Amino acid sequence: MTLLVGGTVATAAQQATVRPRLDGLDVLRGAAVGAVLLGHSWPGIFQGAGIVGVIVFFVLSGYLITGVLLRDVERHRKIRYGRFYAHRAFRLLPALISFLGVYAIVELTADVLGDRSKGIIGYTLLAGFGYLKDIPLPFDVSLAIGPLWTLAVEEQFYLIWPALLVFALRSSRQGRLIGWSAAVVLSLMTASVLAMLILAPQLHSLVYALPTTWGLGLIVGSALRLYRVRVFSWFSGHRLRLAALLSSILVLAALIFFPKANETPAFFFVGGPLAMAAAAVLVVLAASRTRVMPNWTRALQVLGTVSYAVYLWNYVVILWLNGGSTADLPPLVAVSAILLTLLLAVLSWHTVERLGRIARDRFDKYYSDQRRAVSGGFSQPRPGWKTPAD
Repeated sequence: MTLLVGGTVATAAQQATVRPRLDGLDVLRGAAVGAVLLGHSWPGIFQGAGIVGVIVFFVLSGYLITGVLLRDVERHRKIRYGRFYAHRAFRLLPALISFLGVYAIVELTADVLGDRSKGIIGYTLLAGFGYLKDIPLPFDVSLAIGPLWTLAVEEQFYLIWPALLVFALRSSRQGRLIGWSAAVVLSLMTASVLAMLILAPQLHSLVYALPTTWGLGLIVGSALRLYRVRVFSWFSGHRLRLAALLSSILVLAALIFFPKANETPAFFFVGGPLAMAAAAVLVVLAASRTRVMPNWTRALQVLGTVSYAVYLWNYVVILWLNGGSTADLPPLVAVSAILLTLLLAVLSWHTVERLGRIARDRFDKYYSDQRRAVSGGFSQPRPGWKTPAD
């Protein structure tokens, strides 16, 4: 089995400059969103698949976004907040605007889910555009944006993480940052789960979506990026990499069948951390791989490339095709929902998301031109701090 196994640690650190987009990470994205598709389509069978896929995304996102921030520090001795948040907007908003716009049109005209009758379309758009789906709200919103809680968790994390990272790097306390962040998140998660068990067991869905419940995955991914050379060195042998790959896949495969994963404290305290550890190993194997991925992984690579739009669209497509029900789908409906989701995702990638990429490139050109104009065409030295030694 060659998936994510080949390659050497010695050249892994150079990979970001040689191949900006790593095939192995796209394979991992594809596998993660594939698990989400299984969980959405057949929730009675793959009861833990959705959250397992989401945990993989959290770990991967922490790794990649922290890498973006560190590259800014390495090149410019600071984090360019305007550029960072502009890039996030160019990446996320075109597809999100498209998704919520189509949802609003369908519900206002056909009222397929009854959201127009309930008067919740406006509230749904507010929660969706405001990245609020992961916190308790004083109003009802549509089931159509249920999966957006994960995007809310990520964006709220990245509102505070860059500033914390800058502070830690300036004082060479990135280890403390990781330790204290993990401790705070775990403490809040424990408190919320215990409160649920003691006061309101029926509120498991609320606790499940809180930003602290799975936020540890983002911290784990960030820690991997901060100490990647050291972590990569742990997986230098081919046999060890193969064993780590197979073990991690088996752990995640077993967890996708975990019964009632979204409401079981055992999954919060045991299954979730296990999934994060397995996902961390897969991220390391994928990010440190220097060989091109084999051709048989091409389908997963393509799926990983359009995974964002797949994640946005799949749940609402299922609701529209299945009369608003989230129960296990008949085979024909399930296959039709997946195919329609993939079609919408490909269209999104080549239309609105392409516009976002073009706008991002133009923004970068303008940003660079402005910097050159201010500096008179010369690079200005800046006081700064040492970047982490990985």
